Amino acid sequence: MNSQYESLDLFDVISERHNMIRKVLEEKWSEMSDVSISNSEWYIMAKIYKKQPTISSITKTVQITRQATHKFIKKLEEKGLVNVLNANNKRDKCIELTELGERCVEKYNSIKNELLTKISNHIGENEISILKDLMAKDWGL
Repeated sequence: MNSQYESLDLFDVISERHNMIRKVLEEKWSEMSDVSISNSEWYIMAKIYKKQPTISSITKTVQITRQATHKFIKKLEEKGLVNVLNANNKRDKCIELTELGERCVEKYNSIKNELLTKISNHIGENEISILKDLMAKDWGL
């Protein structure tokens, strides 16, 4: 085990690794694009990709407040990354990625795949598979 993680409990190790991955992805994205996209915005865009969910369904799946979700969606709309549909109907507004938004998600996914390949080459495909299986299990929470 890497010595910097030895004194940490499981949750802190997961958090540290998550932060490290997000930082690397952010740096790689910044090298490729002038479009600034926050981690929360990426998360929302991933939930929208190739779909037209309602804003309320996005709020439920990303587990952030309704107000924060609306704020992020407004920012994404201002950046030209999403369109809000059915603007006349306040109850059932849907959201979709614009062409630019889809291209950004596809580029970002390729960056994630490159990073996954790099990690897999370092620790092994079997370890990646085990890690993914463990993270996907029902933890009873």
